[in-house]
Amino acid sequence: MEGRQAHAREHPIEVARTVRLNAVEFADALVGLRREMTGGEHRFHLAALGTFEVDGQIVTPGNRAGYRSSIPGRLWSNGGDTVAPVDIEVVADSAVSFLTLRSRGDLPQRWQRDIDAFFDLARAALDELCEELLFHAAARDRRA
Repeated sequence: MEGRQAHAREHPIEVARTVRLNAVEFADALVGLRREMTGGEHRFHLAALGTFEVDGQIVTPGNRAGYRSSIPGRLWSNGGDTVAPVDIEVVADSAVSFLTLRSRGDLPQRWQRDIDAFFDLARAALDELCEELLFHAAARDRRA
């Protein structure tokens, strides 16, 4: 466990996911997500794992063949007493989009002691964001 704690302090923690949205579909889905936001961020409640917030200042890429950006956010513990800033790096091309959630700075002590809990929350957050984007992409397809 000591080695895992040291690793959590020295390097960003990452989880990644591929979503079947090309750059144009991703851009459209991101516009749909931004429209849904009512304040400065969008919050995803992830049951007993915690909460994930995405900042509302998402820059939409427009309809381009390729896209690369970073979306800032935060992971909150279930009790709301621990927060870790994260960035979601997005790289989209003509076939798929790659999303990587990366911790920013040192993890709080709580998650350094229980890195598995952080990974579970990070995976759930990225899964939820991808599902939300797929929902908005499908909604656009239904309207077209």
